[in-house]
Amino acid sequence: MALWGIKDGAESKPKYLTQADKNNTVAKPEGWVLKTTRGARKLEEVLVAMSSQTNLSTALGKATITGVWFNESTLARTDIGTVVVNWNENVDITAGATLVVTGSEDGAITATAAAQTGVNNGLFTFTVPETTQNLSIAAQTITATLVDTGTAVVSDKEFATGDLLGSGGTGAYAVIAVA
Repeated sequence: MALWGIKDGAESKPKYLTQADKNNTVAKPEGWVLKTTRGARKLEEVLVAMSSQTNLSTALGKATITGVWFNESTLARTDIGTVVVNWNENVDITAGATLVVTGSEDGAITATAAAQTGVNNGLFTFTVPETTQNLSIAAQTITATLVDTGTAVVSDKEFATGDLLGSGGTGAYAVIAVA
């Protein structure tokens, strides 16, 4: 299948989905799965099934970061902001994992994750500075132990500029303004 793959890297992820659906598509042993929420229900739909001989999560190797973005489109001073890191597989994140948000006035601001198990969208929170400024995320390495869910396979902790998306996980990378 030209649009789907079982090799590590961006070429393996679905191509025809909206950016929001791509952010919620994850490799599981049974194949590529789209996770959605309808009201209080969390649903999963297998978009492409793999043969019983192929465990997609294992075939892909370590989980790969496919997107990073601010969850909010605007932030006010002293709000709690969230950075989302998206992987192509579910990962387990240890409590205290960190990444850096850069303030145009305040410099480095640490965003920290609580322990998370079986997520492909990891959440890192930070306190927004008390001064008006622009916040951005640069290419970097997340400090933590991150493993593919239920294994000891260390997942990708580095993301590049090409992985940065606009707020809400859509469009081109955007700087967020603090008002």
